Amino acid sequence: MRKKFGFFVLSILLGISAMAAQVADSVDVLDYDIALDLSQGTPFQGDATLTVQLLRPCASIALQLVGTVDSLEVAGVRQAVPDLSHIPTAGISVGQPFTIRVWYTGRSNVEAGGWGGFHFDYNMHYNLGVGFDLDPHVTGRSVFPCRDNFHDKATYTLRMRTRAGWTAECGGMLQSRTVAADGTEHSVWRIAQPTPTYLVSVSQAAWKRVHDTVASVHGDYPLSVGYLFGSDNSVRNAFAQLDSVVPMFERCFGPYRWGRIGYIATHKGSMESVNNIALDETFSISMSEQAQSTIAHELGHAWFGNLITCAEEGDMWINEGGASFCSEVAKEAVHGRDASNNYYERNLEAVLRTTYVTDGGYRSLSNMPHNYTYGSTTYDKGWMVWHSLRGYLGDSLFYASMRNLMASCAFGNLDAMQLRDSLAAYSGVNLDDFFDFHVFGAGFVNYHVDALMGAGGCDPHLVNITIGQQGVGTADIMPSVRVPVTFFSHELDTVKRWFEAPWSIVDEVFSLPFAPAFCILDYDRELSDAATLAEAHLQEGSASQEMSVAHIKVRADHAAHVYAEHHWGSPWGTMPYGVLSTAKRYWVLNGLWEEGSAVQGSFHYVRTGYNNSTYANLDRGFYHRAALRDSLALLYRPFHEENWKVLPHTLEGNANEGYLVADSLMPGEYTLAIVDTHILGVVHPVFGKKEMNLFPNPLGRGQELVVEVDTDMPFTLSIYDESGRMVWQKEGCVSGQPQRPSLRKGVYWVKIENKHISLQSKLIRS
Repeated sequence: MRKKFGFFVLSILLGISAMAAQVADSVDVLDYDIALDLSQGTPFQGDATLTVQLLRPCASIALQLVGTVDSLEVAGVRQAVPDLSHIPTAGISVGQPFTIRVWYTGRSNVEAGGWGGFHFDYNMHYNLGVGFDLDPHVTGRSVFPCRDNFHDKATYTLRMRTRAGWTAECGGMLQSRTVAADGTEHSVWRIAQPTPTYLVSVSQAAWKRVHDTVASVHGDYPLSVGYLFGSDNSVRNAFAQLDSVVPMFERCFGPYRWGRIGYIATHKGSMESVNNIALDETFSISMSEQAQSTIAHELGHAWFGNLITCAEEGDMWINEGGASFCSEVAKEAVHGRDASNNYYERNLEAVLRTTYVTDGGYRSLSNMPHNYTYGSTTYDKGWMVWHSLRGYLGDSLFYASMRNLMASCAFGNLDAMQLRDSLAAYSGVNLDDFFDFHVFGAGFVNYHVDALMGAGGCDPHLVNITIGQQGVGTADIMPSVRVPVTFFSHELDTVKRWFEAPWSIVDEVFSLPFAPAFCILDYDRELSDAATLAEAHLQEGSASQEMSVAHIKVRADHAAHVYAEHHWGSPWGTMPYGVLSTAKRYWVLNGLWEEGSAVQGSFHYVRTGYNNSTYANLDRGFYHRAALRDSLALLYRPFHEENWKVLPHTLEGNANEGYLVADSLMPGEYTLAIVDTHILGVVHPVFGKKEMNLFPNPLGRGQELVVEVDTDMPFTLSIYDESGRMVWQKEGCVSGQPQRPSLRKGVYWVKIENKHISLQSKLIRS
């Protein structure tokens, strides 16, 4: 029964989709003139006149409406049967405008998820034009009869009658506002720019208003904010940053085209409606980063989504990813590039860690499945790709191309291929490889330095760099490489060069103004590759410094400069025997610190399924509940071509989350592993329990080793070499008892363990 019913419903939906596609090619709505009487709340009365034209001969067309049609008139002829699904158009010439007038009764209508639709709350009535749980997602039809899609754009006149004592805030420019004897307000609003139905907003409430003016590059724009809670001062403060943000947006993307800037505070959330942006009411009085980024994001839609609109919902990243990118641009306008880079890097870390989980896998941006239209891939990875386009082209060329795009495609629609071709045509840069990987493909690219060495001869300023790459969430790689490389001198002076080559060429020679100490890829955070970067500049006696986006803490006993790259790809190379699995991430540490000084590093781990962590999913698929914490190991290699080895370390935290702590960091690569402890014998002492003394230390040839510890209970004594391999063990030992281990010269770790203690200490065999 269920299967038959499901097939029947699917058949209907496919039929509706086919019909909608056919009608979309048949008719174009030019203008809507809509009168709404909201004086009685819901249900409400509507009277809409649509000016339309046929694009090809057809016998009938259809409109969408949530409500009841009371009467219908087509080209001045009243219809006996007011059926919006079959509006007769036989005999009407192609390209000849005619009118359709609909008298209707509407009602409160909200999608099952409680977000999109027409809300009639106790103290405000307003519509949100997108329904996350609807198919299609647009819901202009909850307010007026329309061709409800992303690509049919029209102009609008909105004639509002409000509840007595209430007032209206709507999309467009206010034409008139009067109050009748019965206390109802009558207002007229005009949207003169071609706009899709989902961006048309109406509202009524006992609005309080703040009015201001934003002076910008292309003129002054009236600003109005409608709100119910808070004070004028708190609202003014929340929107004060627009004085910096709007000019920045205009410099980057061209003139603001909508006449005025308007917001209303709603109960449900934020939506980019033209001139009447819905904003979560808590954000309208907040200076928090989330509030300010949302205010900027929704305004950014004035360019991304409202001015240029995705042709179909499968390319929603153009709208939402672009607006999210605008929140980064706004951060730069107010706080500077360093702050916007840090903001971007924190969001990149979250995308790499969680988006593939929340969206059910790595997904391409274009042709996004309907259920994930408004997922993290669209918003957040979409943002990352706009950011990368900026870095790929450079600021001057990117923003010039964007201004050209906004001018040439103003009030139009485009898909990802048209976007690619427009930017490529104007910039003169072939973007096929970029779009094929980042937009039409899934996953990320992880770049890394394979080698940095002198290029031969006697010139230390001439260096050869070899770059590798791997796909994260994809088996593909970039067919051509364009990556910025920053070289550091021994005095931490820097110079940047661009590594640009087809993938068949993996190395390049650069002439530098100094002999480099090390280099870092994408140090200025220009590309959204699968790596996050943090740096710490430590002074003697300074506390441990958290490098959160790199998932490491560092502490030094002398001045130190540490640069930590956290790569979100799997480490590769030869692993020690006994390694069962490795983390799907690794670190590359570079920097400068005094010879003989100790830099301590704490490497973060989080068990799969532990969602109370700030960094849930960090080790998803690696550190499972079946794996004991004692099986966690820290691996290291100094160079990319070297084999990995196990490092002695201590544990901080618990089985769900904590750190593997290494006392003496060296430049090189680090990763985490699950190991067979019977083979590798990883040492995990417990902090602060008891002290262990080794005598003599260093231990000379033929000398006896005495282990002293504050316990009367026997223990097992084990000795491990630097690779973590156990080389000697004896059970039933007691404190003060001489031992004669057979050891070669080198550095070892001595571990004692019983039911109550687990301690380790370094031993040197001289």
